[in-house]
Amino acid sequence: MSVPRWFEAILKHYKVPYTECRHTPVFSASELAEAEHVTGHRVAKTVFLSARGRPVAVVLPASARLELERVGAVLGEEVRLATEQEIAHWFKGCRPGCVPPLRLRSDERVLMDRSLAHLGNMVFPAGTPEDAVSVRFRDWYRAVRPGVGRFAAPRRKPADEPPTILVVEDEADTNLLLCQLLEREGVACHGVEEGSEALAAANTVQPDAILLDLMLPDMSGWDLCQRLRCVGSIRRIPFIVLTALDDETARQRSRQLGADAYLTKPFMPQTLVSELQGVLALRAGHGALN
Repeated sequence: MSVPRWFEAILKHYKVPYTECRHTPVFSASELAEAEHVTGHRVAKTVFLSARGRPVAVVLPASARLELERVGAVLGEEVRLATEQEIAHWFKGCRPGCVPPLRLRSDERVLMDRSLAHLGNMVFPAGTPEDAVSVRFRDWYRAVRPGVGRFAAPRRKPADEPPTILVVEDEADTNLLLCQLLEREGVACHGVEEGSEALAAANTVQPDAILLDLMLPDMSGWDLCQRLRCVGSIRRIPFIVLTALDDETARQRSRQLGADAYLTKPFMPQTLVSELQGVLALRAGHGALN
């Protein structure tokens, strides 16, 4: 069974390539993230508001919380959360909690939290509890042309608690250099050289992100990722792949497992720092490493 025909027609009209994601029925963005085994900031959720009886869709990462007052300030009018009855009336072809972040009505305004622009691919519902799609952010943005602003409430750690990065790299010298690079940028690093060590450290350290080499001595980085995704407390930790494998098959498999970025060795240090900034900005609510 494929996505609904009306949904397929919209994406084809805008020439948006997509990958279908079929799963058990879900009715929220957080459930979708769990069903697809990806971090919440890779899933786009839509919060529907009512402004004078007209729909306003605010699209933001599933891991973020909407700050309603910011939307009202941007629009210059009073807004409130839409009721389920209003949403059902506006979008009759969609099940509750499954409305995709597309411009489905001529009177619908679509806004986007700017943190979504960090994404390569984004996942969102396709109108039914069982269907979702993965699309490139830039293709979605070109089709929808949303208004862009800061609509997510910030979530900050205490000032004395820097983000923690788990570095999984089997070459000891490279592991040390990566940790030294990132510690100069103000983060705390915990380096390990084997997958089994990474599994134990992830539970203990509870990192904000993982840098993952794909070729480890005791298991592949993909196997490690799958095992990490089975542990409730750490299953949604974002990760960046660092590898010498420069082929599309490896890239595709990493994307399917939810990789937030894929960097091939050798890479420029600033490229890694920039990618990590984006991941930490979404997870911790701040825009840059200190």
